[in-house]
Amino acid sequence: MAKLDEIAELLTEEIHDFKKSVTHLERVHEQIKKLQLRPDTTEINTLLKEYGNRQVRTMDEQHKQAQAILGKVEQSLLLPNWAVKLAWGLLVCILLMLGFSIYRVSGTSKMEEAAFIKGRESAMEHFGAFLEASPQANEHYQKWLEDNSKK
Repeated sequence: MAKLDEIAELLTEEIHDFKKSVTHLERVHEQIKKLQLRPDTTEINTLLKEYGNRQVRTMDEQHKQAQAILGKVEQSLLLPNWAVKLAWGLLVCILLMLGFSIYRVSGTSKMEEAAFIKGRESAMEHFGAFLEASPQANEHYQKWLEDNSKK
């Protein structure tokens, strides 16, 4: 029996220690319940705000670029290929005609000069023949020449 009493006493002490531990755990548990832990999410919030701002700027920029492209498309003019080729052909013809006209006009002064020389020679021959045929007119002409040369 002494052994049983010793075991009972040991068990009583163990139960008493266990009871102390349980009450201590209950106090700690109550203290933990009273503590209000809030996780620190300020860095995550900051990162999310920066990302949101970047997304807004990117979308605004894309919207502006899309509006610019749409404006250019609305202002553009769609012409068929044959119309463009016809316009180029007409432009080339006009430039060729303009060049030919300038060439012809630049040669006009040479033709005028040649016609003037020919006309002058013809007039000189005509007046020379007239003066030879009419000696009285020749005398008046010579007199007129002398009067004009003295002045």
